[in-house]
This record gives sequence, structure tokens and C-alpha cells, in this order.
Amino acid sequence: MLLNIPKILSPELIKALCEMGHGDKILLADANYPGKSAAERCHATFLRADGIGVPALLEAILTLMPLDAYTDEPAMVMDVDVRDKGMKIPIHDAYREIVARHDPRGKAAVSQYERYAFYDKANSCAVIVQTGEEAVYANIILQKGVIK
Repeated sequence: MLLNIPKILSPELIKALCEMGHGDKILLADANYPGKSAAERCHATFLRADGIGVPALLEAILTLMPLDAYTDEPAMVMDVDVRDKGMKIPIHDAYREIVARHDPRGKAAVSQYERYAFYDKANSCAVIVQTGEEAVYANIILQKGVIK
């Protein structure tokens, strides 16, 4: 047991976070995301967090890992596809609230990318975590910052 480590973070995920360096990215993928095949394509570490939703995992990770202060977009979500225009994505509001609690830029630290541009960003992730999140468009990429 360790003090001050969120209990939903597995030892494997803590290890992966420790091994990430400044500028490395981690994707918290929803249950629909093709996490394993994406990780294989980009040679990322693939981890599972079955039964855990992205908001809880995001909150836990941001208690340990700072977002990158040297970019304007340290947190990235997938925008609604043109075929789903008009669909509301309330989980993105939850992400902005969580990020705002941990980053001085507040909600502005979260940017949206068109679906395929998001996939391109995801292909540069060092770690992909497949969660049990069932909300649609619930993927988020975090870029690790420097601990000062």
C-alpha cells in the first residue's frame, strides 16, 4: 500500500505514467475505441481499465501527472462527426471541469479535434488505456508536463 495514490490506478498504469516523459501522450479510450489494434500500430503500451469510467480515471491521473505547460492544447477530445451533428456530448463538459481543477488554464486546456485528426493525434500516444466508459466520443488524450 502507498499513501495518496488513487486506488483505481493499477500498478501497471502507475508504472506507465512514471515511464512517460515530458511531451509524451496518454489516451484514455472509451469502450468502443479500437485500443489494442491502435496500440499495436503505434507501438504504444496497451493497458485495460475495465469497469472504470474515463472521468474517474482522468481525475485520478491528474492528481499525479501535470499537463504540459509548453503547449496550448495539453488535453484533446474528439469532436462530433458530421454524421452525428447536433448530438450533445456531456462527458466533454465533465472533462473540462476536471481539467480545470488541475490546470491553471482551466477549461481552455481542453481542445477538440475532428475525428480523423484526433485519430492522428492518438497514433502518437505512448500509452493507450482501454476503459469501460460507455459514453460516445468519450476519448481524451493528455500530454504530460514537467514537474517543477
